[in-house]
Amino acid sequence: MKYIYLLFFFVLIPCIIYAQAPSKESYQLTIQKATGKIVLDGLLNEQDWQSAAIANNFYQSRPNDDQYATSKTEVRVTYDDRFLYIGAVCHDELEGDYVVQSLKRDFSFPITDAFAIFLDPFNNQTAGFSFAVSPLGMQREGLVQSGGQYGVTTSWNHKWFSKVTRHNDKWIAEIAIPFKTLRFTEGVDEWGINFARNDLKRIETSTWTPVPTQYNVASLAFAGKLQWDKAPSKTGANIAFIPYVSTQLSKDIEAGDTDVTFKPNAGFDAKIALSSSLNLDLTVNPDFSQVDVDRQVTNLDRFSIFLPEQRNFFLENSDLFRYGIGPVRPFFSRRIGLSGGELIPILLGARLTGNLTDNTRIGLMSVQTEGVAGTKSQNFSVATVQQKVLARSNVTGFLVNRQAFTGFSPVKNDYNRVGGVEFNFRSTDNKWEAFLQNHYTFTNRNDPSFEQGKLASRLEFVGGFGYDDRNWYGFLALERVGTNYTPDVGYARELFHRNDELGTSNPLGYWASLHFAGYRFYPEQWEKIRNWYVQFEQKVFSTSKKFSITDRTSLIESGINFNDGAFIMGTVRNYATQLYFPTNITGSMDSLLQADTYHFSDAGFILRSSKRNRFYGELQTFYGGFYNGNRLRIRTDLNYRIQPWGRFGVAVNYNEVRFPEGFGDARLFLVGPIIELTFTNNLFFTNFFQYNTQSENFNVNSRLQWRFAPMSDLFLVFSDNMHSSDFSQRDWGVVMKLSYWLTL
Repeated sequence: MKYIYLLFFFVLIPCIIYAQAPSKESYQLTIQKATGKIVLDGLLNEQDWQSAAIANNFYQSRPNDDQYATSKTEVRVTYDDRFLYIGAVCHDELEGDYVVQSLKRDFSFPITDAFAIFLDPFNNQTAGFSFAVSPLGMQREGLVQSGGQYGVTTSWNHKWFSKVTRHNDKWIAEIAIPFKTLRFTEGVDEWGINFARNDLKRIETSTWTPVPTQYNVASLAFAGKLQWDKAPSKTGANIAFIPYVSTQLSKDIEAGDTDVTFKPNAGFDAKIALSSSLNLDLTVNPDFSQVDVDRQVTNLDRFSIFLPEQRNFFLENSDLFRYGIGPVRPFFSRRIGLSGGELIPILLGARLTGNLTDNTRIGLMSVQTEGVAGTKSQNFSVATVQQKVLARSNVTGFLVNRQAFTGFSPVKNDYNRVGGVEFNFRSTDNKWEAFLQNHYTFTNRNDPSFEQGKLASRLEFVGGFGYDDRNWYGFLALERVGTNYTPDVGYARELFHRNDELGTSNPLGYWASLHFAGYRFYPEQWEKIRNWYVQFEQKVFSTSKKFSITDRTSLIESGINFNDGAFIMGTVRNYATQLYFPTNITGSMDSLLQADTYHFSDAGFILRSSKRNRFYGELQTFYGGFYNGNRLRIRTDLNYRIQPWGRFGVAVNYNEVRFPEGFGDARLFLVGPIIELTFTNNLFFTNFFQYNTQSENFNVNSRLQWRFAPMSDLFLVFSDNMHSSDFSQRDWGVVMKLSYWLTL
């Protein structure tokens, strides 16, 4: 316990020292109600625009934060009873084309010329909204979560309007955001706000309120103040009804299908604003056939791969349902509706999220899946309450529940529950972060390895803190995971160890420490270099109460970040890895490694060119020891952009593993060509191939999307899976899906 108390003490130090917020009096923008009609034409010639206060004198954030922006930007704001209006004049006196990756919605801000707004209506510096436009008129909207530490989550979709005009020496963006789209507390006359401009001709990113170069420009810690002449009020009912219909043709040759299966489907989503700050999302018989196919990877690890969630219903407001750190997650939404790579139909789901007060957020979610192929129907429910404390910190309590059903009756002895409390601290200057977490699991699922009806185990402790300023940065975390910690709807990557000789997976509790430290240099004499860094990182595991090390990974790396986004890095890594059971690393039973402790090292480098170039790519090469053998890994990702309508790319991942005689060798290829065509702002086509010799599969996924009305789409999706050895067919399917966004 002394280790826990010591870490608890160090976690509290930054919380006590950095609890007071810095003054932002110099960055306030007043907003006056428009006296006339605003016409969205991208000209800003109405009198209300001329009399509005101006936000200008943007400060450079990238490549460095040591001067005012070279690219001048002027922003004005106004409003009426229905809309918040933003007008931006982005001066541009350089010749040449804008850098635009494609014409698709929700573009990537760092690699596209764009203007962005970050709103913090609750003025709590932890959650907000973002809207952005490019010079060619593409839109991007998303949620700012976790204070903007990781940027913007673009899975959030809502209607808003914009018009862009281009001139010889500037481009102008005029934006109208419906108050119905936003969540805010009525009666509050001060919001947090910031603006950002990305100018890739000059290789410059700038913001209205200065954001230090080491942080994301979406960070709400540095937002200025939007001062309303009168606090905005609720604008009436806000209900969006989004029905869909789809048809699917498919044939599973490996399963013995002789005929083509025809399957019609229909369902709907609904978004209901219960108040100006609380939203209810409903889904009935959802269909995710249009979602991007998972990017396959070559897995030469002992543990399962963590694939990201891509379904919108689970992504919106996901920060409220994100618990744990790193590889230990008590809730992971991909456990819902997916099992062993197979789809489990979701019957219905509901999610209530938002603010009860300026400082209290809640999240309630419940999803019911269908019982198929001998499996039971399951209900997955999550409840969370998050209370803001100090300036930018919070305390969160949550409960995750999985309950099996037979018909409409819960199965008494088949459930799993995880409850926990978390404290997350972030200083007002964004330099310090700290966290303390404690989770308990309860399970009863007719499994002889657990005591029925009793507490199986708990995640006894997770805690840590980090520091990040212009030069120094570092992180230290300590976690304890019990052997019987069982988050059925979660993810505990390092807990389960495979025994490939018996085909079992065995939980082994552990202590783990993750720590890294680094230093950034900013050389003034090298104009093309943004910074150079050196970093040491180590992860240590122990299953012994005496803290004897059983697994360790240590590395030292050094890299250079160039002003244009190019990057070069070299690293040396050393491993001490204990296999507790015979383990098949490569996928071939010829390479079944026996339980033992293995010591090995490798080294490599990464080269990445700037994505502002028409032709850009990345090369990774690593070579060295691998358990009792050697491994060569080469990965390339090459792309060519025909601006703005096309991107052609290919990713190649090659692994060559050589073991001593008697263990077998392996040569694994993963090749992924991709074609993306954006014919117009509303018509897109993507063709993605994946040739994977480890999974012995060749996959083709083609998707045509037509956005025929705002937020309304027609999708045509074709998928085909074949054996990689002889290209004989495994299965195929064609889906047509039509969805329409109806505002009531």
